[in-house]
Amino acid sequence: MEENATDEQLIQFYQKGDAEAFEVLYARYKSAIYHYFFRQVNSTGTADELHQDVWLNIIKSSAHFTQQSSFKTWLYKIAHNRLIDHYRQSSKQPLYLVKTDTQDNQADERTETEKTIDTSSSQSNEPEMSLQKQQISQLLLKAVHTLPEEQKEVFLLHEKSGLTLQEIALVTENSFESTKSRLRYAVKKLRHHMKLVLTL
Repeated sequence: MEENATDEQLIQFYQKGDAEAFEVLYARYKSAIYHYFFRQVNSTGTADELHQDVWLNIIKSSAHFTQQSSFKTWLYKIAHNRLIDHYRQSSKQPLYLVKTDTQDNQADERTETEKTIDTSSSQSNEPEMSLQKQQISQLLLKAVHTLPEEQKEVFLLHEKSGLTLQEIALVTENSFESTKSRLRYAVKKLRHHMKLVLTL
């Protein structure tokens, strides 16, 4: 069954003309890719446009996919490059994204930082704990948006999209050590920020 096939098998099926294989891939990643864009641009309209562009790009360039990387890494790299193009074409251009030629169901998604905060929470009954977790999720989301852009993207790709550090390095075309450092600084800043907020 195609539903049980790996991403790489599905893209190979699609390369051979199996349109249903593409539908399975789309169903697997449509929400993740949309939220990747929305968390970066904070606009449903722009996120929709970028999301559609990525899948059109996948259709056009599917023949070029090879087994040199996973489909997931390839997909996010296309999404990341589309985001770079978006910022180049707009007035807002985060420096870490704009490279030169030479060179929400969100409440249900819990990050490692949030888990760390949870373990230090005081004992309470179930309703109070549920409310506390919702409040922490909202505070954490606000804190994420205060991070430098390069740290925010690495953090979101790792904690929300589930990419490994090696995959993120490939997607963003940065070294593994640089990617690891950005994630470490992001988590450190978020923990410090949340500690200050929760002690007020």
